Amino acid sequence: MSDPAHVALLLVAAFVAGALNAVAGGGSFLTLPALVFTGVPAVAANATGTVALLPGYVSGALGFRSDMQAPPGLSMGALAAVSLAGGAIGAGLLLLTGDGTFRSLVPWLL
Repeated sequence: MSDPAHVALLLVAAFVAGALNAVAGGGSFLTLPALVFTGVPAVAANATGTVALLPGYVSGALGFRSDMQAPPGLSMGALAAVSLAGGAIGAGLLLLTGDGTFRSLVPWLL
């Protein structure tokens, strides 16, 4: 990845995606296509974009932690457990999905 235009594209996409995630979410709409455009396989681009945006997710959650409350009758622990289970299932499915299949599913997943 020595092409300066690709590096510039990825830097801009990452910066704007981080800002977008901090405000409303949806940064993956920028990082995934940018990574695929620069030649990264779709499954690897998805994983790379998610890991790259992780610090923004964490800092956003910490910044808005006083505004977060579980719905009545549910605990934050229960919500966290369901979220972790869903993330683990999704990650497992992603590992089992080939790049071609994932490319055909991406428009429906986004």
